[in-house]
Amino acid sequence: MRIDVLPDDVLLEIFDFCMDVLNRRFKPGTEAWQLLVHVCRRWRSLVFESPRRLNLRLFCTPKTPARDTLDVWPALPLLIGGEMTSSSGADNIVVALKQSNRVCQVDLSDLANRDLEKVFAAMQVPFPELTHLSLASGGLTPPVTPDLFLGGSAPRLQHFWLLAIPFPGLPKLLLSATHLVYLSLRHIPRSGYISPEAMVALPSALSSLETLILRLLFQYSQSRPDWESLHPPASKHSVMPALEYFDFQGVIEYFEDLITFIDAPQLDDLRISFINLIDFDCPRLSGHLLYLCCGAKPKNEEGIWEVTLMALLGPLCEFQLHPIHQPYTNTRGLRCTCGILW
Repeated sequence: MRIDVLPDDVLLEIFDFCMDVLNRRFKPGTEAWQLLVHVCRRWRSLVFESPRRLNLRLFCTPKTPARDTLDVWPALPLLIGGEMTSSSGADNIVVALKQSNRVCQVDLSDLANRDLEKVFAAMQVPFPELTHLSLASGGLTPPVTPDLFLGGSAPRLQHFWLLAIPFPGLPKLLLSATHLVYLSLRHIPRSGYISPEAMVALPSALSSLETLILRLLFQYSQSRPDWESLHPPASKHSVMPALEYFDFQGVIEYFEDLITFIDAPQLDDLRISFINLIDFDCPRLSGHLLYLCCGAKPKNEEGIWEVTLMALLGPLCEFQLHPIHQPYTNTRGLRCTCGILW
């Protein structure tokens, strides 16, 4: 049988298969459909009549001539990503970002300060379809993310990843991100300081969050109350019902203040790295999310310490934290590693 006599539903099944093969082996997935529409007029019409079925999307990189590309193809969802290596690349990205009602994913790395400022300026409006956002700075002193970033709302955001980009107004934005499942803030400088109190206020809104990564470079020198005598009532606790993975790197005081008011009943992978830790004494962790009651011993000449700890997660649930190279798994499957970075 010749392929040109096949009915539309059979052709769509074949297109599905072809796009899956092309996605995995040859061209980027978002471009695979473009090969099909150049075969003949019938295929072109059938593909464009089935954008949801075939998950049609346009992919814009810093090298994509965005103005020409957006004029040629239908108004499909946009994926924007790539390394920013030239000023002209930033201009192409800004053109694509101006289609804010179509952008569903942004993944930009190696952003120089001037390019990051252009991206911020273009993203101070709502992006109602945005589900994935990853931004990585390539500058030494990146500009602070403006409070009006994304128009102050991200209702469909599921994945949010920042590298070395300060965003002190992030908690306000995340209050609207009720579908967020992955949050990673890495190498955040002092200019991006977010208080533990502001972070604690988030879990009630982030009920779907499964992965939380906080790697903070700033010191924590705020005035702290006498927490050792403070026992927060249950009503003050924020529950993160879906959290399974928590990776923290920073000063121990910030970690203590953060987890004192957080419950994570589904947590099964906890990784902690304390920086600039001189005295491993953290009595406030007792009775809260994590109870630490042992000491530490130096691991190697790189200054990384391995820690053996005993912990308590809720009533009658014990597990042990063993050295980093031999994590221990208890009956609940909780895997924990802990280190000290100097």
